[in-house]
Amino acid sequence: MPRGKKTCPECKAECATRTNSCSCGHVFKKSQKKKAPTSFFQERRDFIKRMLNGNKSSNYKLDMMAATKVFKVFENDVNFLSKVKPPFELTDSIKYFLTKAGMDYLRKKKLEFEYKPKNHEKIVDHGLKTGEDILLQKRKTLREFLDE
Repeated sequence: MPRGKKTCPECKAECATRTNSCSCGHVFKKSQKKKAPTSFFQERRDFIKRMLNGNKSSNYKLDMMAATKVFKVFENDVNFLSKVKPPFELTDSIKYFLTKAGMDYLRKKKLEFEYKPKNHEKIVDHGLKTGEDILLQKRKTLREFLDE
């Protein structure tokens, strides 16, 4: 096939590359570009910054490795990891999240984050009226009392 041409599968005619349809009526599909998987670099960096309350890390490589492991454990759930807060003030590193206690804390917070309470309250209005209406006498005002 010559460069800049594509062949119609129905009539075998050669068409220009940028045409969307052939003269016979066949419509060419647009090719889908494959997207590279996201590395979540910016999200991991924001996670470290938020966990350290904006302070600088003492060992950025170690913290990035810890953040990568946390993201891997929680399957890159950016929605959860962008909202979770540290259990106490972390000073210079997020190594705490590599420990068993740190992972347990994050798992507990993940369960809290995904919890949806059941709605037990069902109000059913049948439109039927039950009981009698109570008509209360309106109290007289001073003006009405004086006018009598």
